[in-house]
Amino acid sequence: MMKRIKNPCDISCVFWTGSLGLYFPQRLYTESIYVGQPQGSPVLQVHSMRESTTERPYFTLCSHRDTYASWFHMDEATGVLSMNKTLEWSDFSSSSVRSVKDLNLKVGVSPMPLQKQLCPFLSTVEVKLMFINDTAPSCGQVELKTLCFPDKVSKPHITENRMPGALRQLRRFTRMNICPNYTISYGVEAAPFAVDGSTSELVVTAYVDREEMESYHLDLVCIIRTEEKLEKFFSSLHVDIYDEDDNPPFVNGTDTEDIKIEFNRSEGTVYGTLFVYDRDTTPVYPTNQIENKLEGTLMANDSWIKNTFTIEHKFREERAIFGNVRGTVHEYKLKLSQNLSVTEQRSFQLDYLLNDTTFPGPEGTVLLHFNVTILPVSIHFSNVTYFFTVSLKATTYSQIGSVCVDNCLKFKGIDVTYQFEIADRNISADAQSCYRAVGLTQNPNEKTGVLYVNDTEVLRRPQCQELQYIVIAEEQQNKFQAKTQFFLTDCPVLACAEKRQRGECEASRGLAAPTGRCQWRQSRDTGISPNYSTCSPDLRTCPDGYCDAIESKNISICPQDCSSQPVIGGYERELYGIRAGHGTCYCFPERCFCEKDELKMAICEDMCKTIIATGVLLSIVSIILSWYFIHRYQKSTPKPPIASAEMTFRRPAQSYPISYSANNVRRASLDSMENQVAIETFKIPEDPKWEFPRKNLVLGKTLGEGEFGKVVKATAFRLKGKAGYTTVAVKMLKENASHSELRDLLSEFTLLKQVNHPHVIKMYGACSQDGPLYLIVEYAKYGSLRNFLRESRKVGPSYMGNDANRNSSYLENPDERALTMGDLISFAWQISRGMQYLAEMKLVHRDLAARNVLVAEGRKMKISDFGLSRDVYEEDSYVKRSKGRIPVKWMAIESLFDHIYTTQSDVWSFGVLLWEIVTLGGNPYPGIAPERLFNLLKTGYRMEKPENCTDEMYNLMLRCWKQEPDKRPTFSDISKELEKMMVKSRAKWKLAYFLSFLFFSVSCCIIVENKLYDRRKFMILTHFFYHKILRK
Repeated sequence: MMKRIKNPCDISCVFWTGSLGLYFPQRLYTESIYVGQPQGSPVLQVHSMRESTTERPYFTLCSHRDTYASWFHMDEATGVLSMNKTLEWSDFSSSSVRSVKDLNLKVGVSPMPLQKQLCPFLSTVEVKLMFINDTAPSCGQVELKTLCFPDKVSKPHITENRMPGALRQLRRFTRMNICPNYTISYGVEAAPFAVDGSTSELVVTAYVDREEMESYHLDLVCIIRTEEKLEKFFSSLHVDIYDEDDNPPFVNGTDTEDIKIEFNRSEGTVYGTLFVYDRDTTPVYPTNQIENKLEGTLMANDSWIKNTFTIEHKFREERAIFGNVRGTVHEYKLKLSQNLSVTEQRSFQLDYLLNDTTFPGPEGTVLLHFNVTILPVSIHFSNVTYFFTVSLKATTYSQIGSVCVDNCLKFKGIDVTYQFEIADRNISADAQSCYRAVGLTQNPNEKTGVLYVNDTEVLRRPQCQELQYIVIAEEQQNKFQAKTQFFLTDCPVLACAEKRQRGECEASRGLAAPTGRCQWRQSRDTGISPNYSTCSPDLRTCPDGYCDAIESKNISICPQDCSSQPVIGGYERELYGIRAGHGTCYCFPERCFCEKDELKMAICEDMCKTIIATGVLLSIVSIILSWYFIHRYQKSTPKPPIASAEMTFRRPAQSYPISYSANNVRRASLDSMENQVAIETFKIPEDPKWEFPRKNLVLGKTLGEGEFGKVVKATAFRLKGKAGYTTVAVKMLKENASHSELRDLLSEFTLLKQVNHPHVIKMYGACSQDGPLYLIVEYAKYGSLRNFLRESRKVGPSYMGNDANRNSSYLENPDERALTMGDLISFAWQISRGMQYLAEMKLVHRDLAARNVLVAEGRKMKISDFGLSRDVYEEDSYVKRSKGRIPVKWMAIESLFDHIYTTQSDVWSFGVLLWEIVTLGGNPYPGIAPERLFNLLKTGYRMEKPENCTDEMYNLMLRCWKQEPDKRPTFSDISKELEKMMVKSRAKWKLAYFLSFLFFSVSCCIIVENKLYDRRKFMILTHFFYHKILRK
């Protein structure tokens, strides 16, 4: 127990011998007081929470220099603040007193009675009172709700694992006498909270655990019984649960990190990452706070290790991985304190001991291990000799190339300089002057030497060409040297006659070209002509049918006049050269070619166009009639949901209706977080089977992007041994991506290596070396299924009648025709087959939705997006959880509440996907905020049947949404059911198409043979066909 103070010097000792468990459950108490508040009447009540059953709180009103403080009295046992005097009008007579005056008091609590002077050493709380220079309103004037609840209240808080008890007085003492005949009572239904009916106090009835619930939302009800009626008023109250250190730190899966140090030896470099988790929160401020903080000790006796390495510690709070309550993730990285010498070579284990000093138990320590291997670095050139080409016409400071010791671009913390050395210093001064032709310099902070033209006059001397240059590279710390040599050669000048295209010709330097550039002659003739198209150094003399003295010095100057080699194509020969040619003539040293110009010719005259237009018109009429009869016969064609049911949708910035998802939902789990590494230090192991040469990949336009990742269209040369170029899609990270996003992309890379199915996106390869990671996947022509379905809404009867151009393109491309119910069932069946394959592979997708299914040519469905973090989605689809977004509306009930992901939770998502397909890309749960969905699903709510959805399809959706996972169908069962629906649908459509085609054929024959141009007769025939034949 706490000792009583007999001497002021004992004050500093009192609180170390007593209990420190008492605390106030809120930071501020407020109330307003009117004139006439009687002496002895209560104003408000403060409460203190206890740590043990033996504690008893004693309250005291701390000293205050303001004279108004003497108007109040604090009951030390109950915490009730009451009036020492009646508040009079005269108390406001002073001119210095406004009509409203605030008074701030301070109340302290201790486990034993103490004097006011000791308040600085107690746990205290502020009390703010507002004096109103007016009498209280009468019962008829007062708003009844103000009798129950004040306008503003301070949010209460409870520390976890502490004693239950009263935490707030709900009655407003200062309003009790306004309506004395009214009965006021309170209630709340939110365990573990209740209302003490005798005292109107809000009570917590059981211990609370912050790791289970961080905040409680209470709906308070106040019931006022008057002489005539009963009134109810409601108020919301949030109770925060404060944390204490009651959980030990732990690692998940690994406490060891293997680190190899080779080329990056710079001070400040960080290697590897180990993660330590703590379900408790870790305060950032104040900085001297020791609660819930881990203390680390480097367990090394070697002074060199202690001086060379430190451990860098960072921490952050996470929610998703700790069951939607805040916990702490600690990151520990090995960091270099000084540059390492290139000769340093050793291996050792560095241990780091963590101690949670405030955790009351033996499990509060964790030992981390860093297995470090330091490899030496050799300073040498890859080649003994290098060759560089430079034009003798090059100007001063023209860059020739660069020299670099082996792996120099990977060097960090290793300084290398380059300089020339003359191989033989005994040569003449004139010979030595030749070495002035080339200079060698080095950019600051770069590891390569740059060769440039230093003296153009020396460069052009005949005796200074074909010199041998020697370059010395020197490592600065240890003065290690490496030597190489290089030769300069003149750039060859090609013959103009080799160029076949005009643009290529006019941009090229050519042999014997007086202007330095080749010239192009364009033919306007058809057939074999002397005026053929060709590329020449000088059109004045080449080609002119005569091989002159200059041209004969080198046949490559004008082979059109001088070549005796064979000519392939349409031509007329002279003894030498080409007299006349067909199209474009071009020459190589071994032969010449004359080929037809690649010019577009008119392929259709007026009669042809008339026939085509007539055919197109008849086809349109046929399709309109077919659609009309099919629509009347088949009533289950899906319609798009009404606009009011749709929610906000943001399309990625692009000029065409194709949307790729460049980022996936973060699947935060403790199992995966251990593999996080820093992007700048991570070396991806090369997989020869999947590695694709980066130089053979040409990136194109961006198809879709998020905050950290994007997908671009690209062409790949010789992909999988296939000749020519293949159109592909490439997934990559943006520059601002972190190790978490890289981890997800690598996860998808690993997963896609294992899967091979016609309805799962196929990976062709990856570029993982010498640059950012690129995943090369098959290109889906029509983008996401959701956008494809939404675009299909435009292809209907009203749309077809208004835009002939659009309809002609849709007729030409069967992939873009209007969707039928059979098409929609086919889409669902294809996706179910892909998911059946993933289930058999024991893989869980966890984000199956229309946005993550791609539509390839031929309307082939491709399930995609297995790993890359999705950073930006529509706000109506995803709920923010810490730094990630979670697709609430597609998640199974066990995933939402228990974070359980299985194949059966994918079945739930498939049911939502079915709903998206039937509604042509509608947003699930229209009009319902994701935050409300949690409780609705738990109560059994499911989406209603969409308009024009068959009972068979809706029953399948409901079975996918069963609350118990084991009662949902498997993907194998789903595939079989959809296959049966597909067979039924095809039979109906075949009959409808046959009857429509039969009617159109008969009608055309009657019109042609009998010249039935009478519109009335034609309509009678149509009416007869529909009512007498088609309806049967």
